Amino acid sequence: MKPPVIGWDIGGAHVKAVMLDSQGQIVRVSQQACALWKGLPLLEAAIQHVLHEWSIELERCDHAVTMTGELVDLFDNRLQGVCAIAQTVNAYLPHAGFYMASAAQGAQFTAKVEGNEPHIASMNWHASAQCLATMQEDSPLLVVDIGSTTTDITVCDQQQVQPAGWTDAERMASQSLFYTGVVRTPLMALGPTIQWQGKTRHIAAEYFATTADVYRVLGELSPDYDMADTADGQGRSVVDSMRRLARMVGHDLADTDEPTWQSLAEVFKEKQLEVLMRAIHMTLNQASTQPVSLLGLGAGSFLAEALARRLQMPYQAVSGLLPAAHAQLKIDAEVCFPAYAVARLWQIWH
Repeated sequence: MKPPVIGWDIGGAHVKAVMLDSQGQIVRVSQQACALWKGLPLLEAAIQHVLHEWSIELERCDHAVTMTGELVDLFDNRLQGVCAIAQTVNAYLPHAGFYMASAAQGAQFTAKVEGNEPHIASMNWHASAQCLATMQEDSPLLVVDIGSTTTDITVCDQQQVQPAGWTDAERMASQSLFYTGVVRTPLMALGPTIQWQGKTRHIAAEYFATTADVYRVLGELSPDYDMADTADGQGRSVVDSMRRLARMVGHDLADTDEPTWQSLAEVFKEKQLEVLMRAIHMTLNQASTQPVSLLGLGAGSFLAEALARRLQMPYQAVSGLLPAAHAQLKIDAEVCFPAYAVARLWQIWH
């Protein structure tokens, strides 16, 4: 019988973990805020928290790891970051396997980080897409993972990932990696202008508000996934969020009533959907095959469903594909899907 396995997704802002039992059922999910740019001790604390909370006996559990945290400016470069994160992980998770993927070698797990850093760095998108590709039939898929900070847009066909680039630089050039998310994105990144109240409005090029403010006001962001600091360091209430939104267009909260700020939130949501649609079209224009359905995941999967309607594609939330006894575990694992993906691929390949 296979041992339980924990999949870990170590990002720059969060550490996510998903535990599968020997039958591949999801039994635990955890997401910890981890501002890695502030130092590796925060990563250590996040790992320790999960191990303690879940009462893990290390010798009875396998560990599969993917990462994007090497991008933070704590490190001089990505290779240094991969090595530092791997060293930290190995101190707490002996014999962990690191997910790696490349055009030459395909996808696999390795315990040897040295020499493999470029193929380990920022491959959580590939793990997610590869896992979904193995779960689906041969029809081409569009996988859209909208997280707190970024969106990954990936085409899969014949149960294989069809990447529009392998490195962050290549994927950003193709827009299959697009820096927009539903929590941490500064609203000024959606500018420089919006259409609101019948006028073209220049928005403040200041860190006054983030997309989390938009989706708090609209009631679409679950508090469970709303972990980042606010732009002004103040609260996460709807009133606080409306105050920050008002600043983006030069107003104070008291200048008008609540429905006005809800309408402003709707405008910013529409702006984000527009930029995501452009990124998706650019990715599809470069793809060798055209997907017939869209799979959405991440904290912003509610936007993925809206995108599918605009693309006139059938939509499926990834949570509906996941094996778990409770619905909330499925939803949480969808948000933490790269961690689920590496855990499941580890079980499939071992």
